[in-house]
Amino acid sequence: MEKNFKTMVTIFIGYFLLSLFSNTLSPFITTIKSTYNVSSNIIAFIPSVVYCASLIMNIIGARLMPWLGIKNGMCLGIVFEILASLIIVFSKSFHVILIGYFIAGLAIGMACLYLSTMLSLLPQKYQKFSFANACFGLGGILILPIDRFILKMGIKFNYTYIIHIILISLYIVLVLKIDGRTFYKSNSECKTSFSILKNPLILLLCIAVFFYVGAEISTTNWTGTFLEKYYGISKVEVPSILLSFWILFTIGRSLGDKFLDKIGQLRFLSISPLIAILGIFILLFGKSKIQALTGFSIIGISISLMYPALQGYIVQHVTEKNIPSASAVTMIFNNLGATFLTYIIGFAGGIKITYVFIIQILFYIYIALISVYYRIFKPGKV
Repeated sequence: MEKNFKTMVTIFIGYFLLSLFSNTLSPFITTIKSTYNVSSNIIAFIPSVVYCASLIMNIIGARLMPWLGIKNGMCLGIVFEILASLIIVFSKSFHVILIGYFIAGLAIGMACLYLSTMLSLLPQKYQKFSFANACFGLGGILILPIDRFILKMGIKFNYTYIIHIILISLYIVLVLKIDGRTFYKSNSECKTSFSILKNPLILLLCIAVFFYVGAEISTTNWTGTFLEKYYGISKVEVPSILLSFWILFTIGRSLGDKFLDKIGQLRFLSISPLIAILGIFILLFGKSKIQALTGFSIIGISISLMYPALQGYIVQHVTEKNIPSASAVTMIFNNLGATFLTYIIGFAGGIKITYVFIIQILFYIYIALISVYYRIFKPGKV
C-alpha cells in the first residue's frame, strides 16, 4: 500500500476513534447527574471543562510541536486519552470524574491538533478534509446506540471507557508504524508560530472558522427546542430528527472532497452560507412540520462542507513551512468558537430562541462576504 495513502487511512481511523471518545459524554450527562447527585448547574459545567481543556491543549500542543514532532505528539494525545479513560472508569466521586473529563479535554485538543496537522502535511491529493470530518461525524452517530445499549443493560456508564482504552491502545500501534519522514525529515523543521495571524488572509478566514463552529453547534443544540416550541413536535420525535440531520450531514461530508475540488472552496463558501440563510428563513417562517424539516435539511446540506472548505483553503494557501502554524490556529479558533460562542448564543437563546438563528444569519453573511472578497482579490501563498 502506498505510504501516503496508508497514512491518510490511519488518520481517518484516528478521527473516527477520537469522535467515539469525545462524543461519549453527552448521552451520559443525566446519568452522571443522578449517579453523583449534583445539581443541573454543576453538571452543565462538564462540557465547558472539556471545551476549555481542549482549547488550552490546542495552544500548548502547537508550542510543543517543534520539540515533540508530529508522530510523538499524536502518541502523547493517545496517552492522555487512556489516562482520562482510566480515571473515569475508576472514579468514585464527582470531583474525580471532573478531573477525568478535564484530561479528556486535553486529549481531544492534542489529538485533534495533531491529526489535523498530519493530514495537512500530506500531499494535496491526500488532504481529504471533508472525508476526515465525515469519519468524525460517523463516530458521533455510532456512539449513540452504544451508549443507549450500555444504559439499557444497566451497566455503569463509566465502564464504556474500557472500550475506548482497548481501541485507543490498538490504534497507537498504527500510529507508531507511520514513517515520521512523511511529514518532516527532522523535528527541527516542524515550526509553529502564531504570528501567522498577522496575515489578513489567515486571520479573516480563522474568524470565519470561529463563526462557523458557533453556528453549527447552536444549530444542533437549539433546533430541537425550537421544533418543540414553535412546531409542536414531540420530544420523542426530536432525537430521531436530530439523528437524521447528523446522518445527512455526515453523508454530505463523506462525498464532499470531490465536490469541493470540482467547484472550488471559495466558490462553495460564497454560495453555501446564502443557502443556509434560506433554510433558516424557511425554518423560522414555516407553518407546517414539512416546512420545518425542509428548512432544517437545507441548513444541514449547505453547512456540511463549510468547515472542510475553510480548513482546506487555509492550509493549501500557505507555504509548506507555515502549514503546522495554519493548522494550529485553525484548530484554536475552532475551539474558541465552541467554548465561547456556544455560551453566548445559548444566553441569547434563553432570552428568545429566535435570536439563535438571527445570530447565525450574521455569521453566515460574514463567511459569504469574506469568501467573495478573496475570490475577487486572489491571494498568493502566505
